[in-house]
Amino acid sequence: MDDARLALYLMLGQTASKTTFSIPEISDGKPLMISDSYDLSTSLPETVRSANQASEGYKLFFVFENYLRDFVVETLSKNSSETWWDKLPADVQQEIDKHEENEGTKVWMAIGSRDKSALMTYPQILRVIDFCWKDYFQELIRDKALVQEARMVSHLRNTICHMTPISMEEMDRVKLVIRDWFRVVSP
Repeated sequence: MDDARLALYLMLGQTASKTTFSIPEISDGKPLMISDSYDLSTSLPETVRSANQASEGYKLFFVFENYLRDFVVETLSKNSSETWWDKLPADVQQEIDKHEENEGTKVWMAIGSRDKSALMTYPQILRVIDFCWKDYFQELIRDKALVQEARMVSHLRNTICHMTPISMEEMDRVKLVIRDWFRVVSP
């Protein structure tokens, strides 16, 4: 087969795949295996397609939230005799203690041991930044509007984390906020 025919064959195949995968009742070609032999995308193609679309937002928030958590702990741990924990507002400490106590009752789950910072939720992370703004974060972030932007997309984060996909327009908003943070506070 010559190169031109091969190229045409590949283009036709890609076009057919793209057209087929755009039909909602057909899987988007990405399997979701629950065992070696059972693929949910064959029995629930629309739901699996939605999950695949939502996964990008989930991954973005997974990275962003973990980055913010590490950023807060590292920032509060610098140049001080106090631990980062001692600098948190009392209400956040109490909420995290409750999360830790609740996790302690779930010994049957293979979660493993997590430190207190891993139990800090997205809204709590933003609350800590606000609470410690003057002493620790003002020089690093420089503009509190960035914190407000992060707070603004928390509803989208909750929507995604509670298994509801968001529109591409809202996904773009999430990407913009995360991009703003990384422009100002580089990892």
